[in-house]
Amino acid sequence: MTRALLNRSGRRGAPTVLPRSGSYVTDGHRLFRVVSQFGFAGDHVVASLEDCLTLDVRAYSPDELHAMGLRAVRTDR
Repeated sequence: MTRALLNRSGRRGAPTVLPRSGSYVTDGHRLFRVVSQFGFAGDHVVASLEDCLTLDVRAYSPDELHAMGLRAVRTDR
C-alpha cells in the first residue's frame, strides 16, 4: 500500500512533507521533478513541480498536492 507523500498538520493546507528540490515524485501516471519546496505566492503557500513529459512548471497548493496522492520516486545515485 502506498502512503501519500503529503500529509496535513492541524492547520488547513499546512505542508508537512515534500522531497527536496531536484527530487522526483509521481502520482502513478505522471512523473514530476520538485522545482521548489513550499514558499509563498502572495497569501498562498505553494510548491512548484515540473511535469517531466511536457516540461511545464506549475505551482500547486498543499491541498492540490494532497489530492494528487504523490509518492517519492527512488533514484539510485
